[in-house]
Amino acid sequence: MSFLFQCAMKDLRRRLADPVSLVLWLGIPLLIGGLMSVFTSGDGPVPKAHVLLVDEDQSLLSGLLANAGGEGRADFLDIERVATEAEGRARMDAGDASAMLVVPKGFGAAFIDGTPTTLRLVKNPSERILPNIVQTAVEMLVEVAFYAQRLLGEPLRQLRGQTADDRPGYPDSAVAAVATSINQRMRQLSRWLNPPAIALQTVNAAPAAPAQTSSFALLFLPGMVFMAVLFISQGMADDVWDEKAQGTLGRAVSLPHDLTLFLGGKLVATSVVMAAVALVAVAVAALVFAVPIGRTPIAFAWCVFTGTAIYCFFQLLQFAGTTRTGANMVSTMVVFPAMMLGGSFFPFEVMPRWMAGAGRWLPNGQAVARLKDLLAGTADPHALAIAALAIAVPAAIAFLLSARLLGGRFAGEA
Repeated sequence: MSFLFQCAMKDLRRRLADPVSLVLWLGIPLLIGGLMSVFTSGDGPVPKAHVLLVDEDQSLLSGLLANAGGEGRADFLDIERVATEAEGRARMDAGDASAMLVVPKGFGAAFIDGTPTTLRLVKNPSERILPNIVQTAVEMLVEVAFYAQRLLGEPLRQLRGQTADDRPGYPDSAVAAVATSINQRMRQLSRWLNPPAIALQTVNAAPAAPAQTSSFALLFLPGMVFMAVLFISQGMADDVWDEKAQGTLGRAVSLPHDLTLFLGGKLVATSVVMAAVALVAVAVAALVFAVPIGRTPIAFAWCVFTGTAIYCFFQLLQFAGTTRTGANMVSTMVVFPAMMLGGSFFPFEVMPRWMAGAGRWLPNGQAVARLKDLLAGTADPHALAIAALAIAVPAAIAFLLSARLLGGRFAGEA
């Protein structure tokens, strides 16, 4: 056991001698996670598309466009009237708007008569998203106008054909006739509208998220933790090539000790580093996301256990490599797909179903999924035990294979 302890202290001293690597291993995931949670949070202001409206028609219908959507459109549209198209184009050239909508003269009459007319939309080429939002809104407006004209066109034409007397407005008889015509049309449509011919049923296929995971940023935390675990595992496993180049590996192999103790020392050193990462993770969960402190001890132990097990897989990749370059290339080809599928770049909740299903079979995917349950207080002991076995058994096999390779070809080349 003293040899195991000496090997572990040796590796820890080597890690402490290179603090920059430790900071990078832990800092990169935290930076990525912070940026992604900021970009995906819904707490920021909603962007608005500034639209210039040139009303050349000056009719009642064209005036309705300036207030299209009422209060609802204030969430994404800011409509401003301008006197002329030339003024609007000058403002567009100065970058003062996302789009300009020109309502041509005769628009209202064309709507009532059902004759073709054209709304001209000018988009700001320096913007990509907001002008397309405006275009979609205008296309929806055209669809609404089409069906409204089919419903109200004839009654409005009847009303326009009436001659108003000296008093403002139209004769009562004309207004009553139009109201009767509209009522008759609504009765004809009632068999589709009441009850609706198409019924919308909303089914929540996914279970409701626990209260503690309501914060979208908290969904990223387990993935970011195991992104750091993967980086650390890859970096610490590569250390064996440094020992091989410096000759310490050859001296360790020549000593009368079991090589599993030598690898065990590396495993203990890795566990200490994983414990530091886990301590940061549970501290962030408790202090920033108000996770109850009673959930943190088992979450801490889970991070240390699974992080150490994941290291065993990367250690096997290094011992199986014929050259350092080849081994690092293979481990890099493993680490980034593992991050993508295992929920480190995006939470399983927002990933495609097939991708999330595949990712949960990976060791780091299992670790991420169970850590979320532990932090949310919804962990199933049975599922946790199965996940622990699914991770531990392959990791133990990888550790034994690494010891065999160390005592064979790898050591012979040292």
